[in-house]
Amino acid sequence: MKTKTFILIVLFLPLLAIAETSGTGTDTGTAQGNYEGFEGAAQAMGHFFTDIWTFLDDDVPNFFERALAFIIEKVTLMRIAAELEAMKLAWSVSKAILENFQVASKIANAANALPQDVKAALVDMRFFDGLNIIIQALVARYVMRFI
Repeated sequence: MKTKTFILIVLFLPLLAIAETSGTGTDTGTAQGNYEGFEGAAQAMGHFFTDIWTFLDDDVPNFFERALAFIIEKVTLMRIAAELEAMKLAWSVSKAILENFQVASKIANAANALPQDVKAALVDMRFFDGLNIIIQALVARYVMRFI
């Protein structure tokens, strides 16, 4: 018990903070800690309050700005990922709907009912492929409204 208390006192006692600083440089009264006399104490207090003001005026707003930018970036990336997954889900659901209603076979049956020359012209223009793509897009958009 006494050993733990002694270690805690040694660790948390600010011995270095109350030690005298003897600088080797010729610059006295700077942020190095060479404060002597009343002027040095006033200068130390001035530097202390300047550091506090810099922290509150510059560092704290910069931290909140960076934190907000990070949060907005992550939320945006999560939303984009969720929208991509929703599109994949909507496409799989719409593909199942199209297979259940047999849209492609109904378009093929309607094409077979046309005269041969009209059917050949529409096949050359790829009209039926375009119609199939448009119907698939409309069904996918309809499913996307639910998701």
